[in-house]
Amino acid sequence: MASNNFTTQVIELTLKNFRQIISSIPKTKGSALVVSPSRIWRQVERWTKLLPTVYPYYAVKCNPDPILLQTLRYYKVGFDCASLREVHSILSLNTGESKLDKIIYAHPMKSENDIDVVDSLGIRMTVVDSVEEYDKLKSCGWKGSTLLRVAVNDTDSKMPFSVKFGCSLEEAKVIAKRSQIPITGVSFHVGSGCENPSQYKQAIHYSVLEVFDILRKNKHNPDILNIGGGYSSKYSEFSKAASIIQEAIKLYINPKTTVIAEPGRYMAQPSQDLFVKIIAKKPGIAGKGWRYVIDESVYGQFSCIPFDHQKPSWIHIPMNRKSMSTSTLEDSVIFGRTCDSLDIIAKGRMDPMEVGDWLYFPLMGAYTSATASEFNGFPKPAQLIDANNLLPDVDSVLKMIDALGYTSKINYLKPLSGI
Repeated sequence: MASNNFTTQVIELTLKNFRQIISSIPKTKGSALVVSPSRIWRQVERWTKLLPTVYPYYAVKCNPDPILLQTLRYYKVGFDCASLREVHSILSLNTGESKLDKIIYAHPMKSENDIDVVDSLGIRMTVVDSVEEYDKLKSCGWKGSTLLRVAVNDTDSKMPFSVKFGCSLEEAKVIAKRSQIPITGVSFHVGSGCENPSQYKQAIHYSVLEVFDILRKNKHNPDILNIGGGYSSKYSEFSKAASIIQEAIKLYINPKTTVIAEPGRYMAQPSQDLFVKIIAKKPGIAGKGWRYVIDESVYGQFSCIPFDHQKPSWIHIPMNRKSMSTSTLEDSVIFGRTCDSLDIIAKGRMDPMEVGDWLYFPLMGAYTSATASEFNGFPKPAQLIDANNLLPDVDSVLKMIDALGYTSKINYLKPLSGI
């Protein structure tokens, strides 16, 4: 199945590298996450190149892996935290410098205890989206400032957020009349997995020309715009979005305004690849095709399927033949290892595989480890660091998937888009 994008030599080298990684996985483990520090750096580098005027605060909820956090902090990235545990994970990083000014407590709806603890730690920026939350900050004696989160158009995103977060323009007018805590800017989020980058331009225009104006009329001094997250980790898609954002910044934003963002998936997705072993195989129902079981689960690293509506792609790594693929395709189902019959990773026509073969799932760093559990008593995967850069770069991975890969077609419930 190799296309013109790949020569036989490249395929053989890639297969050799994959088998070298697999050989380093503990024999007691049938799955392993491989972390790539070089890919993390590459994402930061691209961000700096394409969005030089936008300071990133990584959304820790996407993947709180310590290696990822430590690497991002080394490259001077800030952090968007939404819980006390996330805050403590950042404060525990051994960087030898203050991190308080690089944390925004970005959850719009917080408990009083969380507010008290965050305030006592010295964090001074948060977010509200209602009168009730503003008044809660005031009653807790919040010593910092707040951003006002507004609802924006997110209809073209995989996971819309406006059904839960963000105030309307009329609500913003009411909140702006409060004066005890300074509202120093506006925050929005166009939704996770934004598929229409023009939503950023619309939201920037609305925030700066309408909401900033309301705040100024009520004696606030907004000088921060938080343009949220939703950015693709794929270079071509991110480049398109960045171009539109930069255009909007030039058109609508005063140069004295600080622009920040909350990328999660963009930073995390390329940071980890997943290798999973096939542990069982039997004929399909009525003898048609095959049913495979792998040493992972939708309750584990593949929690990204039900929770984040991802459709992971993979490449088959045979262990007892040289070729990565054959010309024969069979109807098959790949099940997860739990006792739940709905624990399905993928189904469709695919290469015949054997017990002991491995599957390579690239770009598995976003909303995987963060939502994984040990349901049914199955442990989380081993973790390795790709210190020798055996993993292909992101652009090569995407070409490999086109040439040799398969993509899950499992559909779970769609997120709410309105109530």
